[in-house]
Amino acid sequence: MRRRIRQQRHALSSEALYHAAVALASHLVRLNHFRRARHIGLYWPMQGEISPLPVMQHPIAGNKHFYLPVLAGHFARSLRFAPFHPHTDLRSNRFHIPEPQVPPGCQRSVRELDLLILPLVAFDAEGYRLGMGGGFYDRSLAHLPHRRSWRRPRLVGVGHAFQEVPRLPREPWDIPLGIVCTEKGCYRIGS
Repeated sequence: MRRRIRQQRHALSSEALYHAAVALASHLVRLNHFRRARHIGLYWPMQGEISPLPVMQHPIAGNKHFYLPVLAGHFARSLRFAPFHPHTDLRSNRFHIPEPQVPPGCQRSVRELDLLILPLVAFDAEGYRLGMGGGFYDRSLAHLPHRRSWRRPRLVGVGHAFQEVPRLPREPWDIPLGIVCTEKGCYRIGS
């Protein structure tokens, strides 16, 4: 399934990717979680992933701070988040994904974000996501099920509408998403 959907994503034209990203941004900025958030984690789109980056240009984004994930060290198994704006210097990590080049003291833990917009390979109606298989987001978000009060960050998974599948297999470490957004709209999961 992962290979099939990744191939489908990779086959999208740059024009289709552009239109999907613009449509996605128009849906994301309407979310109350987005409007209330001050610190928002995004991701750098790769291999046909829908881009969340256009939300940064929306007028409502003027007072928000955006971050991209970074691997803190060569053997890192979880993510930290570095400040990002359109003029930030980027350098590719060991997976060839661009990361902001900022001192470690400027990076934030995922717990310091209000909202995390994360990529997926597939998702289902119950909010489960299939990622790329590295487990970086799962390990970084492992604290969420153990909190009883307000859980930071709020999670919004984003992908193309064709990435929805009937049901994904579940693992004990999987953390369901609260909202999934595509170019066609946003869908609240559960209560």
